[in-house]
Amino acid sequence: MGLFAGLPQRFRKVLPAVALALLGPPASALTGGVTTSYGYAVFGELKYGRDFDHFDYVNRDAPKGGSYRSAELNTFDSLNQVPLVGIFPTSVMLLSDTLMRQSRDETASYYCLICKTVSWPADKSWAEFELDPRARFQDGQPITVDDVIFSVNLGKGLSLPAFVRPAQTIARIERTGPGKVRFHFTMKDNPTLLTVVGLMPVLPKHWYDRRDPFKPSLDVPVLAGPYKIARVNPGRSISYRRDPDYWAKDHPLNKGRFNFDTVRIDYYRDQQMMNEAFRVGLIDLRLDRSAVDLRAERNLPAVRAGNIKRIRIPYHNGAFYNAITLNARRPFLSDERVRKALTLAYDYEWVKQTILAGDYGRTVSNFVNSDFEASGLPTADEMKVLNRHRDSLPPELFTRAPWVPTGGTREKMRANLIEARELLREAGYRLAGGRLIDPKAGRPVRLQLVAYSPLLLNQMSLFIRNARKLGIEISFRAVDAAQMRHLQRTYNYDLLYYRTVFAPLPTPSAGMAQIWTSQSAKTPGQLNYPGASDPALDDAIATMVAATDRATVVGAMRAVDRVARWRYYSIPLAHSYPTPVGTLPISYWDKFGRSGKEPTWNFPFWDADTWWYDPARAARLSHGVYR
Repeated sequence: MGLFAGLPQRFRKVLPAVALALLGPPASALTGGVTTSYGYAVFGELKYGRDFDHFDYVNRDAPKGGSYRSAELNTFDSLNQVPLVGIFPTSVMLLSDTLMRQSRDETASYYCLICKTVSWPADKSWAEFELDPRARFQDGQPITVDDVIFSVNLGKGLSLPAFVRPAQTIARIERTGPGKVRFHFTMKDNPTLLTVVGLMPVLPKHWYDRRDPFKPSLDVPVLAGPYKIARVNPGRSISYRRDPDYWAKDHPLNKGRFNFDTVRIDYYRDQQMMNEAFRVGLIDLRLDRSAVDLRAERNLPAVRAGNIKRIRIPYHNGAFYNAITLNARRPFLSDERVRKALTLAYDYEWVKQTILAGDYGRTVSNFVNSDFEASGLPTADEMKVLNRHRDSLPPELFTRAPWVPTGGTREKMRANLIEARELLREAGYRLAGGRLIDPKAGRPVRLQLVAYSPLLLNQMSLFIRNARKLGIEISFRAVDAAQMRHLQRTYNYDLLYYRTVFAPLPTPSAGMAQIWTSQSAKTPGQLNYPGASDPALDDAIATMVAATDRATVVGAMRAVDRVARWRYYSIPLAHSYPTPVGTLPISYWDKFGRSGKEPTWNFPFWDADTWWYDPARAARLSHGVYR
């Protein structure tokens, strides 16, 4: 059953186990006709016409040249973007061509890149891509149907979700002519499955034929994309050079984009060191995460002279969710009352005032700043899912808005800890000598909190102290990126300081099953970090996946958010940035030209791919390495 195993019985008829029975009659006999287009809108209509020249948020005549230097708080030990093991630079995948590309000023519209056209029947049981004969890999070899099929089949091995998701949504693949390939999906009437395949990186079969695609490697890969990898310093930096022979450099999807001749990404293990590198001009652009740093930098000569600019870019997609994830696979944390007790022990208001200097808001929803955030009482569309599980869900879910405890004062903190103590007692735990004893194991309860930086300990200090008052010992462990990746893939942690890797998309796909279903909770390498396993969640995801209208999608996703929050799978923390949710704070050295309109969906802050190098501005810089 793969990705959809464990979903409600009534949805089994649309799942892979009986997918062949759902494919229906041959394509020539399908009723309702077949649509063939240059693009695909999940809901509604495409904004841009067939003959559009460029996106509205770019400068089509942006000059090429110059350099751009970015940075990440991470590391890497492989350039192979396929295997589940190893850490590869995400920029490799982001710069790889796909069958289609998403417009960043529409909710959910996708336009052909490697494909020339895309076709689908009225019931969306399949999608057929006709490849653009001009499409080439960087070694000059044409992109063929064999390459597309090879890339899909990579998802059947130990590969990353970008390849696993397409493979799990496809029942069979059919060649339908020269340069044409048809994917028969595991269900009908799902508007998102086409996009799952459309956004999959297409890799060169001829290059991987001589290599094991499922092993990490520092061999420089052959890609299809605007940049070639020019230089690699493993774990420290990767440099790209714009490919003058890139086959799609004049494609409407790419005009005005990818304007820098060279792009370098440096990797840091320490946030403060990365900040210092930005301040002296070794990094061109920074996503501002610390309000304290921003205030301290006001008197920097470069800021006072206007050499460092600060802007706030509004965005419409969901925000990142920061939280302490509670691993419900652990026996102690499998009890919902225990998870609620730990939630009561975290005093966000104290952290905000004492550690974060009064800045930041709290991201209480898994899908904050999106249509999928549950608020107030359940809507009618949510109730279509929730009513089917009324007997197994917490009664307050139906009568109260989603809830998080508030603290900030000694009285509130004490009241929260008293409530937490009662919940632990109700769950069968008793104190002995100031320690909470696990009656089954016969020993004190000890947990470990894993985080990606030792600097996060100050935000966790009161939480650890409050847990100790409840008799729970929590140790803090900071790990590097490689260790973090391994722990996440194997679910080997108690508490995990976690920030979602990608902000919620305006239209979710079947990939949500990797985060919220019972099957993903017991499958290593998925994204279900809290071990969320609940029939209501399974039902909501199945409803979303099978939805044919936006209202059903929104209702199902709000049900996911509501159930997850009332199950206390995570403790929500502060927003990632010291600005209101929906605003991206950026500081950058004033050496760039910018379009008058930024994309508002999924802003690619790390690569600034619609900006360009301005030599006149760069010559005026009076501080840092550009002086």
